Amino acid sequence: MAVLQIGAGGVGWVVAHKLAQHNDVFGDIVLASRTLSKCDTIIESVLRKNNLKDASKSLKSASVDADDIVSLVTLIQETKPDLVVNAGPPWVNVAIMEACVRTKTAYLDTSVATDLCSEGQQVPEAYDPQWAFRERFEEAGITGLLGCGFDPGVVSVFAAYAWKHLFDEIDTIDVMDVNAGNHGRKFATNFDPETNMLEIQGDSFYWEEGEWKRTECHTRMMEFDFPVVGSHKVYSMAHDEVRSLAEFIPVKKRIEFWMGFGDNYLKYFNVMRDIGLLSPDPVTTVDGVTVSPLKVLKAILPEPTSLAKDYTGNTCIGTMVSGQKDGKARKVFVYNICDHKACYNEVESQAISYTTAAPAITAALLYFKGAWNQKGLFNVEQLDPDPFLELMPSIGLGWEVLELDPADGETINWLNQA
Repeated sequence: MAVLQIGAGGVGWVVAHKLAQHNDVFGDIVLASRTLSKCDTIIESVLRKNNLKDASKSLKSASVDADDIVSLVTLIQETKPDLVVNAGPPWVNVAIMEACVRTKTAYLDTSVATDLCSEGQQVPEAYDPQWAFRERFEEAGITGLLGCGFDPGVVSVFAAYAWKHLFDEIDTIDVMDVNAGNHGRKFATNFDPETNMLEIQGDSFYWEEGEWKRTECHTRMMEFDFPVVGSHKVYSMAHDEVRSLAEFIPVKKRIEFWMGFGDNYLKYFNVMRDIGLLSPDPVTTVDGVTVSPLKVLKAILPEPTSLAKDYTGNTCIGTMVSGQKDGKARKVFVYNICDHKACYNEVESQAISYTTAAPAITAALLYFKGAWNQKGLFNVEQLDPDPFLELMPSIGLGWEVLELDPADGETINWLNQA
């Protein structure tokens, strides 16, 4: 057995550790990135933490340009993996999928291929470039698993579990993500700054009464009392799983994604956006240098992996579902709590990367064990949630179901509206 991992950022760091912890199943591992030194640094960390379970299996690095389909095909042919785990930025998804189809190799990723900010790539169209591969994956006789992180990923499995076991009818699904940790920096992003800043400045799209609704970012807010981490403001945002949930889970009224932001974070964000630092569009300086402001910001901000050693506190991410069961109203919050410091002690990373990577390894193990290996292309909502939720705690992420009072409705506040 063998696995090829592509991507050596914050999520890739934890994916590599988790692959190594389970290499008795995965076999030989090749970690590939455009920057070979990043791969070698991760391998050093894996070995330093004694996370290579079976020392007879190899853990090697390789260099590849994930935008170059020919190079990807060559690497896959050389390494002969049973599965390609894409831990790279979302804009390489389509190229890697193309290489997997050409080589008839199974594929897994953690997020959608679009930036959710540009016209034609927003939530209603989010999965179109990847869903276009459905027939080709089936014809090639290979498995493709899409959106196997936490959100998207686990939150969608929570919804599928709720639909299978907890509800006869579902009225609303609210995915809520709060990072209540502290990294000690005035401003930093927890994963790739370019991806992060594109994601949170786009208009929010939510599904309501069979239609897509659209509003500017951070103009729709509610407060929720989360388990363990307490009350937080969460803001409506465009996010991958709203599209796939609307496609695969029957919901009568509304599906929406919410993310927590502190007032200080939004202050920095708004200033940078207002002066153009969050723009991906190239500008030319007085010296004749053409550069994207967002790429400059990425170069200035701390590398996300550098935040891990100082991180304290917890994340709380979950899926709130309301509807009916046995003729009675019901509301639940299915969630995970993840501790930043515990993640660092185990894999020298923080909880944001950990909560994305551990579910990807859970899905990969289910593929190797034959539970999630149907031929074709699938989002996690289409697959049986039970084996996933049975296995995930052993990979490092537990989960709980909190019963809520169905009479307590959410108060959604509109902000900054003319």
